[in-house]
Amino acid sequence: MTKHQQSHLEFTLPTEVVQTLNAGACIQVVLSKPVDKKSSVGQKVTLRPVIIKGKPHYQLALTREQQEVHENLTHSETIERMTKLWSNHFREGYLYTQQADYHFQKTNQGTVRLKKQPPTKSNSPLVESHDRVKQYLIPEGSPCAFLEAIGVMTPAGKVKAAQYRKFRQINRYLEFINDIVTGLPARGELGIFDFGCGKSYLTFAIHYLFTEIWKRDVNIIGLDLKESVVADCQCIADRLQCKGLSFKTGDISQFDSGSSKCDLSISLHACDTATDAAIASAIQAGASVIMAVPCCQHEIFQQISSEPLTGLLQHGILKEKTAALVTDALRAQVLEICGYRTQVVEFIDTEHTPKNLLIKAVKRPSEWNSEELQITLRQYESLKNQFGIQSFYLERALGKHFQELCKLARKKGTD
Repeated sequence: MTKHQQSHLEFTLPTEVVQTLNAGACIQVVLSKPVDKKSSVGQKVTLRPVIIKGKPHYQLALTREQQEVHENLTHSETIERMTKLWSNHFREGYLYTQQADYHFQKTNQGTVRLKKQPPTKSNSPLVESHDRVKQYLIPEGSPCAFLEAIGVMTPAGKVKAAQYRKFRQINRYLEFINDIVTGLPARGELGIFDFGCGKSYLTFAIHYLFTEIWKRDVNIIGLDLKESVVADCQCIADRLQCKGLSFKTGDISQFDSGSSKCDLSISLHACDTATDAAIASAIQAGASVIMAVPCCQHEIFQQISSEPLTGLLQHGILKEKTAALVTDALRAQVLEICGYRTQVVEFIDTEHTPKNLLIKAVKRPSEWNSEELQITLRQYESLKNQFGIQSFYLERALGKHFQELCKLARKKGTD
C-alpha cells in the first residue's frame, strides 16, 4: 500500500492513548512524520495537560517550520482534534506516562502497530499549571493591616473583588519604588514626601515597603489640600501605629519642607501644574529620587502651536494628547538639566487602567558632563520653540536655580 493510499484510510487513536487522556494520566503525546510535508498543519504536534483558571485542559502545540502555535483545548475537544490529526496528517506517535512509553505507527496494511516501552518521563509531573500566579510585594492571602484598614482586604487576607484593580495598582507602584531603593541613602532615616496623597493608598503601601520589607526608619509626610481626607488618613495611621508616618494639609506650590529632609518624592495624579510644583519642591529639597505620575495638563495646551503640525493640532483630542506628551518631555528634560537621570515609563498597563506615564528621576552621583548638559539644554529649548511655548510652570517654579544652571551650561558651551 502506498503512502497516498494510506492517507485515505481512517485511523482511530490507539485505545491506550484515548484511555490515558480520559484518565488524566498523560504526561505528553507527540505526533510526527507528516503524511504531507507541505501541509499547513506542520511537522509535529505536541500535547500536554495544563491547568487553566483552576480547570484541567490540554495544550496543543503545532510546529510549523520555525514557529510554534499553541491552542488550549477542553477534554472533549482534545479527543476530537487528536483523532483528526492522527487520522489525516501523521504516521507516527508517542505517548508518555509515568508507567510506560508507547510508540504507535501506521503500517502499509492499514493497521496501527503499538509498542510498549519502559517510562522515560516517570519523574515529570502529570499536569502543569498554566495560570500565571503573580508574586506581589504585598502577597495575596496574607493579612495586611493597612490594606484591611483602607478596605482592600478582608481580615483573613483575601482581596475584595471590587478592590482587585486597586490591589494590583498598589503592588505595581511598589515594584517601581522597589527598583529605585539603591538610589536612596543606604543608612539612616529616610525622608519621604507624598505630594497630593489623597486617600493615601500608596502612602501606606510605601510605609509598609520600607518598614516591613526593608526594615528602614522613615519620616513619611503625606500632603493634601483636603482637611477631611488628611484627618481620616492620620486617624488610620494612628490606629495602626504607623511609626514615622504623618499627614498634613497644605498646597504643594507653597510647601516648605523646613527641617525635614527629602530623600524620595512621590506625586500620583497631582492635577495640572501641581505635578510641576511637586517636582520643583523635590529638586529644591535635594531629593535623591523623584517619582511623578502626571494627571491632567492644561498649561501647555493653552500655548501649543506649530505650523508644520497644524493637521494634528486642529483636532482637540489630538492636541490635548500632544500637549500632555510635550509637557512630560519638558519635565523630563528639566530634571536632566537639574542633575537627574530620568526615565519616562508606563505606570500601569491597559488591562487594569488607562495608560499612565511615570516620570522616574534618580540623582546623578556626579556633575553632568558639560557637553551632554549643553545637548540636553538645546533639546529643551528646541522643543519649546517648536511648539511655541513661551512659559513653563516648572521652569518658573525653580526660578534662579534653574536659570543659573542654564546660564552655566551656555557659558561652558562658548568657552
